[in-house]
Amino acid sequence: MHKATKNTVFWLITLFTPIIILLLTEMSLRLGGYESEKQELFIEAPNTPDYLIANSKFIERYFPSFVPKIAPNAFRKEKVQNTFRIFVFGGSSAEGFPYNFYTGFADQLKQKLLLNTQGLSIEVINLGMTAVNSYVIHDLAKRVLPYEPDAVIIYAGHNEYYGSFGAATTQFGFTNSIGLKRLILWLKDWRVYQFLENTLQLVGENQDSSERRTMMAKVISESDIPVESDIYRHGIEQYRSNMSDIVKRFDKNGIPIFLGTLASNLMDQAPLSDNPDVLALYEQAQATYEEGLVDEASTLFLQAKELDGTRFRAPEEMNHILTNITQETSAELVPIQAVLRNASTRKIEDTSLFIDHLHPNDRGHKIIANTFFEAISLLPKLQSFLNPNPIGPPSEISTFEKAYAEISIARLLVGYPFVKNVTIDNELQVFEGIYRSYLNTSYIDSIAAVASKQQVFVPLALTEVIAKAYLKADTLAIVQHSYDLLKWQLRHQNLIESSIEFTLNSGKNKAYIINMLHQVINDGNLDTRYFDLLASLYLLNENTKQAKYWLKETERRTPNAPRLFYNYSRYYLLEGDTIKAQKYYQQFVQTQRLD
Repeated sequence: MHKATKNTVFWLITLFTPIIILLLTEMSLRLGGYESEKQELFIEAPNTPDYLIANSKFIERYFPSFVPKIAPNAFRKEKVQNTFRIFVFGGSSAEGFPYNFYTGFADQLKQKLLLNTQGLSIEVINLGMTAVNSYVIHDLAKRVLPYEPDAVIIYAGHNEYYGSFGAATTQFGFTNSIGLKRLILWLKDWRVYQFLENTLQLVGENQDSSERRTMMAKVISESDIPVESDIYRHGIEQYRSNMSDIVKRFDKNGIPIFLGTLASNLMDQAPLSDNPDVLALYEQAQATYEEGLVDEASTLFLQAKELDGTRFRAPEEMNHILTNITQETSAELVPIQAVLRNASTRKIEDTSLFIDHLHPNDRGHKIIANTFFEAISLLPKLQSFLNPNPIGPPSEISTFEKAYAEISIARLLVGYPFVKNVTIDNELQVFEGIYRSYLNTSYIDSIAAVASKQQVFVPLALTEVIAKAYLKADTLAIVQHSYDLLKWQLRHQNLIESSIEFTLNSGKNKAYIINMLHQVINDGNLDTRYFDLLASLYLLNENTKQAKYWLKETERRTPNAPRLFYNYSRYYLLEGDTIKAQKYYQQFVQTQRLD
């Protein structure tokens, strides 16, 4: 063999041997099933193989020190005809924190669509998670395309600095190269990388007092990020690059994208940094508002937020980026910020809509859901199915849900960055006092407090609430919490039956049953009784348009049912057609005689 050829062969072997070893190792790990449960974003729902849910194990790849909750929204593995499927992306505000998933705007939007469309199956899959930013959404976006979204909602931007892969976070915070961070996300699909990462995490485990800190306290590496700093620019540029790529990916595939502008609590949240000039600006804004100068005060509050170096609230530049993206693509800008501002009690974003510095309260979530609904309802695919419904979701959240959220927020607010220079022991002591105050109030508050603090599986806590409510004959509590529990267990037939029966017998809260039945039917439970009951309930509310639809659906299944004749008689009476009303009533009477 020629010397030059030998050298070439030598270098080829030298070059390719590590690659071959790497590929063989990767193959061995895959064949051996290493971390197999973490490879798919969606897995079969327990006991319902025809449905998929988000895989919490998969989510671990984005969060080395904690794993956030993700909504258990089930959707059909095989998309059926007349299905409208929405994917929601974002951080904790999109997830619904500090509430459970059914209070967040994603599930509120689903309920709004269910109530105001007919003949359409609605699926809203909420992929919002605590500490998620544009890098994670960039990775998730490509993974949902095979599931045929009909629309995508993105409400994200608050976590660009301190979220996973953030510009100023302790998590993957060794680089701010956009290309390198995307490469890391790509490598996380390889078993070899997962093995190395798991090994390094085991070696580096350190069980110290920091584990008792809140997530917000743990992820910060830079607590002061001035506007002119490199880190600030890195956060802006990663958001611009990732969001642009995300939208283009969906746009290329003909999928409608709705980008919500970002809002936060301006008036009732002082700057989180210690900068005296910024704090003085905030105080000036307060004084200006007291003088009755609302517009001027609003500008000053916004400036104080913009200059706050502890950047848990998104800079306005990110809203400008969203605006520019919608001008360059088919994506639609949804003015969440402006709508919330107008809906605020004092016409400046405040605690009338936010439960803390940026998370919406239950009223805020309802308004956001309505705003997205107004935008999405204009899509051609939805237009022919729309049928406006005056019945809406229950106006108030349950007592359990309210207390659960308050405890979660209380734990957050007693620690950094809301309280400075506090030891972990003092932080926990203050929280313990708040926690015990809930234990000493109502039985519902007590159960909710324990569930929130000790991370009790919420359906178990709700079951306990319902059981005690029965003992106390607390009608409203039974109805409210049965409704909440059903969101977790839409296929629990006994729960469905008992919840409906109790609510009917109580003679109150018919809106709960209507909402409940829409959810149950949408989930594939096509028991004719539910169609008939919906028709009856809409007739009781004198909503003939909705009643007619459900009468027709009942007729398709049981055309000679006595109850159907009776309801048709009521329907035509409300419509003013006494001849048809009499005809159907006679048919009803005839069936009774035959019986």
